[in-house]
Amino acid sequence: MSAIPDAKGVELPRLIPLLGITAFIYLLLGALGLSFAIAPGYASPIFPAAGFAVGMLLWAGNRVWPAIWLGSFLLNLGVVWLRGDLGWMPALVATGIALGSTMQALAARLLVARSVGSGWQSMEQAPDIVRALLLAGPSACVLSASVGVTTLYLAGIVSGGEFLYSWWNWWSGDTLGVLVTLPLTLTFLLRADSPWRARLTTLLPPMLIALMTVSAAFAAVSHWERTQQATAIRNHGEALKQQLEQRFIAHQEALSALRRLIEVAPEMSYAQFEYFTRNTLKDNPDIFALSINPLVPLAQRAAYERSMALKTGHPRFEITQRDSQGKLVRAAERPEYVSVGFISPLEGNRPAVGYDINSEPIRHAAIQNARRTGMPAVTAPIRLVQENRQRAGVLVLHPAYRDRVPGVAAGNAQNLVAFAVGVIKVDQMIDIAARKIAVTDLVFQVDDADAPADKARFYRSSEAPAARDRAYDWQSRLAIADRTWTLRIMPTEGYLRQQPNWQAMLVGAGGLALAALLQVLILVTTGRTSIVQRKVDEQTAELKARGDALVERNVQLNALFSLSPDAFVAFAADGKVQFVNPAFQALTGIRPDEVVGKDEITLDDELRRRSEPAEAFAGVAAFFGETGAPPRPPGTLVLKAPRHAVLSVVGVRNESVSMPRILYLHEITREAEIDRMKSEFLSHAAHELRTPMTSILGFAELLLHREVGATKRQELLEIIHRQTQWLVVIINELLDLSRIEARRGSDLKIEPVDLCGLAAAAARNLSLDGERWRLVVDLPLRPVHIRADQAKLHQALTNVLGNAIKYSPDGGEIRVALVEATGRAGIAVSDQGIGMTPEQLTHAGERFWRADTSGQTPGTGLGLAIVKEILKLLGGSLEIRSQPGAGTTVTLWLSAGQDSPERG
Repeated sequence: MSAIPDAKGVELPRLIPLLGITAFIYLLLGALGLSFAIAPGYASPIFPAAGFAVGMLLWAGNRVWPAIWLGSFLLNLGVVWLRGDLGWMPALVATGIALGSTMQALAARLLVARSVGSGWQSMEQAPDIVRALLLAGPSACVLSASVGVTTLYLAGIVSGGEFLYSWWNWWSGDTLGVLVTLPLTLTFLLRADSPWRARLTTLLPPMLIALMTVSAAFAAVSHWERTQQATAIRNHGEALKQQLEQRFIAHQEALSALRRLIEVAPEMSYAQFEYFTRNTLKDNPDIFALSINPLVPLAQRAAYERSMALKTGHPRFEITQRDSQGKLVRAAERPEYVSVGFISPLEGNRPAVGYDINSEPIRHAAIQNARRTGMPAVTAPIRLVQENRQRAGVLVLHPAYRDRVPGVAAGNAQNLVAFAVGVIKVDQMIDIAARKIAVTDLVFQVDDADAPADKARFYRSSEAPAARDRAYDWQSRLAIADRTWTLRIMPTEGYLRQQPNWQAMLVGAGGLALAALLQVLILVTTGRTSIVQRKVDEQTAELKARGDALVERNVQLNALFSLSPDAFVAFAADGKVQFVNPAFQALTGIRPDEVVGKDEITLDDELRRRSEPAEAFAGVAAFFGETGAPPRPPGTLVLKAPRHAVLSVVGVRNESVSMPRILYLHEITREAEIDRMKSEFLSHAAHELRTPMTSILGFAELLLHREVGATKRQELLEIIHRQTQWLVVIINELLDLSRIEARRGSDLKIEPVDLCGLAAAAARNLSLDGERWRLVVDLPLRPVHIRADQAKLHQALTNVLGNAIKYSPDGGEIRVALVEATGRAGIAVSDQGIGMTPEQLTHAGERFWRADTSGQTPGTGLGLAIVKEILKLLGGSLEIRSQPGAGTTVTLWLSAGQDSPERG
């Protein structure tokens, strides 16, 4: 066999034994790790084989990966076989897990080699140590956990609910295994090298002592936790057993009282029986029914049926039984019957009235036991006659005797007259009992120990599988009258996870983490001596470079402060103003010599004199937060001098000794005005749009969900149509305003316009009732030329004329006249409508503002605003004169002889 060296110089004849030894050690370390596993999920606080695998790959190269795969495969195959699964699936599962373990070790080697280079060979520098351990541990260990748990999930061994839990345990165990075992493995493998030779005595002994201590503590706490869990499950079982026994005793007492009633008042009516049982049934929902079942000899059957027909009001009353098909039919002749006579509640139990329970084998057996012993008897599990669904239950029978001797439990068998019978829903009885202990993920199972195995099951609280570790199961027997029930408590995997079993994991993981930290400390300490001086020199050079950078930074900051358009005020430690930049004087009008070198009160006084209102300014201290606290949100300062300005102010504290506080002022005058206008506009627009939309939506829903006549439908559709038109008007006017503001005159078509001709054309286009309104056009025949955009000016005149009509609801004269002044010409539109007060005049032309707030006058409140914007673009102005009840005159003024209006 030829000698083929690998990357680390391992020749082929030596490689095969190396692979075998590596696989064997991996198997042993893996078994050691799994010995610390805690059910469920076999969570182990450490898996040392993971760290050994990484160390071997770093030392011997990638050619030992088959040994890692083989060791992992054999380990996991053995684990599955030990659980009794000898099929082909364990081999596939073991293959997948081994693949993940091998990929993890290879990835860890690659990450460490690329990150720290050859630094892992000495582990002298703390960064190399930390990076190597973090990359080989927390980072690379994601691979094995992900591949392994996914393999278990696909194989059905791990459920979806257990996936994350299992993944976390797997990852944390592998991570701690790498952090603890990798340095120990390298210490042994590289013991001939000088950095590691000393570590044989400084690292191995304390680590072995620490690991043995952690292992002992983990084993003790784990044993204590298992004992606590078993005790808790036993306590839950005892509590449930006690609840079941107490509940059955209560049912026995209720039936005993009913039995005594039968013996005392055998001729009672159904009303008396129902009254007697009403509260019992109400207080015990698990009692499905209570009944009196008389013992009827064959000779008395006819008389009994006639008597019961009269008592129950059922003229066709008869004793029944079930045929082979399960249907109720007339009972065949037999020596005696135990027929259901009175039953409560009657609703839902009518088919049971008259049913001979002695005709069914299970009930017959209980009847015979009760007759033989003279004591209460319980049936084996049965399907209740009264139930339409599969439900386990029992009948409890108390024999009632004629002439029972007081104080004697059992009467003369010859005097047996009836049975007091209770129909118990066992599953609900157990649910009620279990509800009081309220433990999730515990499976309760109740069986009848005296019944055949295939018919013994009464109840199982959940179909969830019990935990694989059966050592936690608890079982006890309950004496239920003449029968024995078995109560079994089985924890699920979910229950075991929910129990406080974290102490052992915390002790194990915490102890191992401390051991890993101790190991890192030892590695750092032993490698630090040779590099301390070099680190000192590097840090000295670094500090000098930082000092130079700080000086350069201060020069740059001074330049930035001088050029910044925002104002800065710096305060010294004694509270005096130390520095203001040029922008501070530009914004506030305060010269530097007025505040620099002076205390904070002087600055407050200067700013207060310029504030609007002055009393609103609380001083610059209000803009600073407490020492050590985060900066306060920006405050606002409104100045009236040297000009109106709105400033955003932020006070910042820092750790500087010379300038611990800096006040920053930024002008937001334009932003504040834009916010105000935007809020006001959106508020009005939402209000105006909501009104027609509410009508449209309301009437549309009325038409969709209610049948209305044709006339009413037409009326509603017309309303919807009008409101839709009105909505279109609002939107069009909003769009007009939007276009006007967006283009700011860029689309104006300026040309010579005959102002009088344009006004006359606008008046002629009006559609108005001549009997209500008298239109007077007082315009000269001569042309009056101006330069304007004819379409937009026509729109403005139309809006003003429309307002004159709308706000003259009682009619009257509407006059259109030419007015002239020096350098100006205009069109005045007068009406005799409702007019406006002086206070209302101040709001005229505001968006969405309307003089008539009653809602009787249609309009959006945008028409006059559009007029103002158009005139502004055309270089004109709007004049409004009005008196309440006398009418309004609106004049559109334009410059005469101007070549073109100013465009903005």
